[in-house]
Formats: sequence, structure tokens, C-alpha cells
Amino acid sequence: MVSHLELTDINDFEYIKEDTVCDLTVEGTHNYYLDCGKNILVHNSGKTYALCQHLILKCVNEWAGQKKTITISRKTFPALRGSVMRDFFEIIDNLNLYKKENYNKSTSEYTLGGNLIEFVSVDQPQKVRGRKRDICWLNEANEFEYDDFFQFNIRTTGQVFFDYNPSDEYHWIYEKIIPKDDCIFIQSSFMDNPFLEDTLKGEILKLKDEDENLWKIYGLGEKGSAKDLIYTNWDTVNDFPPVCEHYRYGLDFGYNHPSSLLLVGIRENDIYVRQIIYQTHLTNQDLIDLMKEREVSKSILVRADSAEPDRIKEIASAGYKITAARKSKSLNKDAIDNIKRRKIHITKDSPDVIKEIKGYRWKKDAKTGEVLDEPIKYKDDAMDTLKYSIGDIIIDKSLFTKAMNGQYDKRRDLPRRAVGHFSLQ
Repeated sequence: MVSHLELTDINDFEYIKEDTVCDLTVEGTHNYYLDCGKNILVHNSGKTYALCQHLILKCVNEWAGQKKTITISRKTFPALRGSVMRDFFEIIDNLNLYKKENYNKSTSEYTLGGNLIEFVSVDQPQKVRGRKRDICWLNEANEFEYDDFFQFNIRTTGQVFFDYNPSDEYHWIYEKIIPKDDCIFIQSSFMDNPFLEDTLKGEILKLKDEDENLWKIYGLGEKGSAKDLIYTNWDTVNDFPPVCEHYRYGLDFGYNHPSSLLLVGIRENDIYVRQIIYQTHLTNQDLIDLMKEREVSKSILVRADSAEPDRIKEIASAGYKITAARKSKSLNKDAIDNIKRRKIHITKDSPDVIKEIKGYRWKKDAKTGEVLDEPIKYKDDAMDTLKYSIGDIIIDKSLFTKAMNGQYDKRRDLPRRAVGHFSLQ
């Protein structure tokens, strides 16, 4: 087994379907690249890695020496850095194309084949509205507002690539992009991705029996519908209010699944949520380093997934105030019920939280179709994180209130720390 691939390892490269999909074979392994002669391409699956490879091959072959500018964008820079940028640099490193002198880390730009590849997020408006570009790729395009796309599009002379999961029932992509004469739409699913890990493939296949809507989105690559949503009591905001009455971090550990860290605030009974970290393949040391980089406060309590006590201890040793969140089936349902009674305000720089809450649904009985009091366990890392943080605060306050009303035995049911958490009015 070789650790790196050279471009000379490519056995063949041929058009196999209407000149829009190319099959690249490296030692019997297939990968798929998308190209078209029109202005906009919309794609649904195997997406980030394949589009990175497509643009890399273009830069070192067809576009070599042409001094093109290729813009790769996502809604926020932390999300961009944790997804597309990681895949891009992994690929060029595996192809022995990475050169340290070609990477300008301060501007997030890489020169490849004489072409400039720039990584830009919408929270960098001077770059979005600044210079022109030849090629533009909007990763997870359903995170973008139409005006975001418009600003990119009017400054792009060549193709615009989209990729997204069709989790929204209504979206400007469906209405304003796909019907265009110069749009090529390619619908695909996990079954078209020969590199998907067996564990992830198994999770998606389970959706066929657990949730018709999520199976449509992630199994078949079809547009979703807003049925049986757990949370509809949410909106997006630009920022937290100047002061919240309570602050808390929630942390859900992962590796193949994202590790998720959220900052949560409570003000006048409303819940404010900001995504701090949402990234796969993080070791615990990687996570601690990111917490330092993102300036996670060491004075605000972190409530973390109790299934990882060793990881909690290591983070505590790094100086963070962290403890395990209480978990049980009844507490899980209580946390959801209490969160549903309050308004949730998610900051606009939290794309993965927004994406998850849009698809967070109740499980259904496969035989009767009855909606069960249990969430579907799929793409719920941020939602679990929210429950660890807010659910615990709200449950504590609920128990405190009941105890004060004589409904609970305070010595038996009320956590001591609840007294310090809240001042009842």
C-alpha cells in the first residue's frame, strides 16, 4: 500500500455520462469529478472531497499557468477551516503537491499550478465584495442567504459550483437557481459514494425504517419536508444580547462524528446559542488547542458528555471548569420539553447548529407510524450539546421552583448547585 499518490498513478480519465461526470480510476478505485460547460452546477453527495479533487486536477492540468482565481467559500470561517480547507490540504499533501511556500496562511490562499485558490467566508465581507474571480464554489450552499450568492455571482466570470444536503423544505436554491436554463442539477446519494465508511453507511440505512423524511434527504438525496420537527421555536440573530443572566458551555465529544462545543446564554427566559467548535477528527489535545484558540472562557462552566470521563479529566487538567452532564432517558425528554417552552435564538455564525435544528425530528414507530417521545439519533451532535448545557440549567430551575412550592422534597430531589444558579423573582 502506498502512502501518497502521484498524478502518474492515474490509470485512466474518461467521460462516462453526457460529458458531465468523469470517472478517475487509481489502482482499481473509482472517484467521481463533476464538470460542465454552463455557469452553475448544483450537487448533493460525496460532495466536498470530490469537488476539491476536481478543482485540484483542473489547476494542475487544464488550467495550469492560466492564473485563474478560484474562490471556495462557506458561511463562516471556522466551518470552512474545519471542512473544505482540511480536505483540500489533505488531498494535495497525498498527491505530493503541497509546497509550504505556496501557502499564505495569513490570507488563507494557496497557489496551485499557477492559479490562486482563496478560502473566503461570508463573515469576511471585504473579500466577498472585493475582487473578481474565475471560479466560485459555495460549500453547503443552503447555509447562504440569496444576497450572499448574488455578491459572489456578479463577481464570478466562470462557473459557480454549489453543494448541499436538501434538508430545507423551502429554499431560494430551489426557486431561483435550479430552474435556471444555465443550471445543471446532479442529484446523488450516499449510494454513489464508494468511499463512505461502513459505520456511516449503516447509520444512513437505518433511517429507511426510522424516519421517512431523513431517509429522503440523506438516503435518497431528495428534498425534505418540515414534519415532526422537535424545535420550531427558534430564529437567527446577529449576536448575543450585551448581557445574559446565565452562561454555560455544552460539549459533545466525537471523532468520526463532530465534536461540538456551544456557548449558551439565558436572558429573560430566552435561550441564546453560538457555535464555537463543530469539527470531526479531533483528538482531545486538538480539542483543547481549539478551545484555547477560540478563547473559550475558563470561568464559565462546561457541561460535557458523561460517556467520556477521561476526556473530561484531561480538559479539566488544562484549566477549564468542566463537569459531566447528567444523562438519562427521562432527563433527555425533560430537557427537550423545557427547551421547547422557550424561544431559541441562534447566532448566524452557527451554521451547523442551524442545519441540525432544521432536521431534528421525533422518531416514529416503523409499523404504526406513531410519533414517539424519542429523537432520531442522526446528525444530532449540536442538539445533544444544547441539551447538556441548557437542559441542565432549566431542569435545575424547574426542580428548584417545584421544591419551593412544596411539590418536591428539597433534600431528596433538589441539586444543591441549583440554589447558586438562579435568583427567583
